[in-house]
Amino acid sequence: ERKMPKSRLVLLDANVVIGLFELKLWDALVARYEVLIAETCVGEALWYEDGEHRIDIDLAPYIADNRITTVSADLSAVQAFSKRFEPNYLEKLDPGELESLTHLLATENPAAPCQICSGDRIVYRVLGNLGEGELGISLEELLSAIGRTVKVGRMFTKAFREEATDQGFKERMRGLGVKGPSAGPKKGW
Repeated sequence: ERKMPKSRLVLLDANVVIGLFELKLWDALVARYEVLIAETCVGEALWYEDGEHRIDIDLAPYIADNRITTVSADLSAVQAFSKRFEPNYLEKLDPGELESLTHLLATENPAAPCQICSGDRIVYRVLGNLGEGELGISLEELLSAIGRTVKVGRMFTKAFREEATDQGFKERMRGLGVKGPSAGPKKGW
């Protein structure tokens, strides 16, 4: 059996990892994408409920044999990233999302662009606010690209991602989200 080369780098939020396990599509996705997960998210994606049972998620074997890669952002980088935002944005970001976004936006590699996949509106709002909307991708889009068309919750759809990214962009135009003189339309940091 011929092994397909892995497609682009994707950084998954904890809610996407959990969603993939619930859909029984985790292995299919990991086989086709270079998957990155922030260390904080590994600690957040521990289990899910299948109706009456709690099912544990064990990412350790995937990490041990390099099927997925954990990434981290040091505390000072996370704090510097956080300081760029108004409290109305910051309070919605959980530690895993903060670490993921800090890593994503601090890593410049044009040869292998990374995208983040989340089910949380604030992740896409931040990207839209920073003018980096193309760095977001929905679970629906990831699965569709590997030929898996399944019904996902609204928070995992392309429409949800686009709407939240647009909301962040519009908030930036109104001077919301990013603090101070760095607010307003511009590319980069």
